[in-house]
Amino acid sequence: MYLAGVALLLGLITLTLGLVALRRTRRIQSDVDEARRETRMLVNALRNETHAMGSGAIGVGQRLVEVEKRLNQTVERQQEIEQRDPGALPYNYAVRLVEMGASSDDLVKNCGLARAEAELITLVHREVRGVSEEEHYEAVGA
Repeated sequence: MYLAGVALLLGLITLTLGLVALRRTRRIQSDVDEARRETRMLVNALRNETHAMGSGAIGVGQRLVEVEKRLNQTVERQQEIEQRDPGALPYNYAVRLVEMGASSDDLVKNCGLARAEAELITLVHREVRGVSEEEHYEAVGA
């Protein structure tokens, strides 16, 4: 009877250990399944972010190509203008400076014009501007 009691006790201990091991195995399997779900969610989120970044990079690339085209067109236009009459560029620039209020001294320094040329451009611009202002005032007063 003593042996039977020991065998029964060992059987109960083995059964208890087996149930504990089964419970732990199920808990571990549940944790693994949860980790797998979280990993899938993270992979999907990263995939979406990568797709968005790729789309954004493509958009930036397209805009860069457009800017390069416009820059090339601008360079071509500038070269055409320079080739038309290279001597006229300082005078056109001088007129723009006078329109912004530059003096003949400024024209000599910035445009490389002779003093007489700078004074002539300044004088002509003032005359044209003065006539335009007088016509404007006459039209408003009439």
